[in-house]
Amino acid sequence: MELYQANQQWSTRPADEKFRTLEEMYAATKAYAAQARTRTVPWNALRVEANGDNLAVTRGADPATLTHYAFGQLASRVGAPASYLRLLPATLAAQNLNHGLKEKADSTEAQLLFHQNGGLVLRAATSEKYERIWNHEVIARLIDLSQSRGLEPARQTMNWSGEPMSQRQIDEAQRSLYASDHDMFAFLMSAQTTLVDPKGAALRRGVIAVNSEVGDKRLSLMGFLFREICANHIIWGAREIASIDLVHVGKIRERWSDATARVRRYFDGAASLDEASFVQTLVKIGDTKDEVLDTLFGRKIATRKLLAASYDAVVEEQDGDPRTVWGFAQGMTRHSQMIPFADERTEIDRAAGRLLALTF
Repeated sequence: MELYQANQQWSTRPADEKFRTLEEMYAATKAYAAQARTRTVPWNALRVEANGDNLAVTRGADPATLTHYAFGQLASRVGAPASYLRLLPATLAAQNLNHGLKEKADSTEAQLLFHQNGGLVLRAATSEKYERIWNHEVIARLIDLSQSRGLEPARQTMNWSGEPMSQRQIDEAQRSLYASDHDMFAFLMSAQTTLVDPKGAALRRGVIAVNSEVGDKRLSLMGFLFREICANHIIWGAREIASIDLVHVGKIRERWSDATARVRRYFDGAASLDEASFVQTLVKIGDTKDEVLDTLFGRKIATRKLLAASYDAVVEEQDGDPRTVWGFAQGMTRHSQMIPFADERTEIDRAAGRLLALTF
């Protein structure tokens, strides 16, 4: 099985979001967090005004320009289509948002994340239930894990053509660590091969960690065995895939500590991320689409309509077989990303988490 998550990062991230070492990545994300501050205010106290072609929060909080993502969060909160509002002049977009904030947003509290970058910027507007884990906190755990378990940033291990690579290609191929003001992605692998499969192929252990400080992604860890990584960071021959996905609510810090302990055991030689209750994410749920939907609906994962949409959203060459736990969970994630409302996306992500926790 091939995994394409690292390839997507490699092919789409700008140069200033790519890092060579975890230490460089930690320093950058730590400095960014040091320039951030938070404030909690009622949703219906917020007001937005046009500032040239941009929008800024001007009441209920310190005046701050909205980032693209924070704009989408405000639009989602009031039930307005962000894609449409972005086509309007700034004054009209502000009027629509203010109407929604006044009429539709309740008095529950918004958690606002600001960043000082020349001027004040609003990076995120999340609900009072949101529990933030900073990217630098995740990276600090990865540094500890890499030092204690012999890990290194993932790199190319094969070359299809057999031709030597240019220095630029080598530099690009060695970068598997990414971070921005929006999210982070880190792909680590064991420095040495650790297992040999029945056909004699040498295997390494790998782990991918993902997080977002602004509420866009769950905190997730995925562990797997793999055979090779090519120059564009497609992971070949992946197997024994297991994942831990944490929603940024409740006691996420306790669950995050438990998750990192599982990963340590995984790199000590366990077959999964959780020896006590291994989730075989490649187990087949059913032989046909109807069997899969019937099984998951019977297990109360989600409505049949949502399950059908998630099944149809699977891109098999990237996500795997939609009849498996892993493939179907990826379909739920893809479907979630097409939903404009944050609350609905969160519910779908939670349903995907429940699916990964089931045994079949």
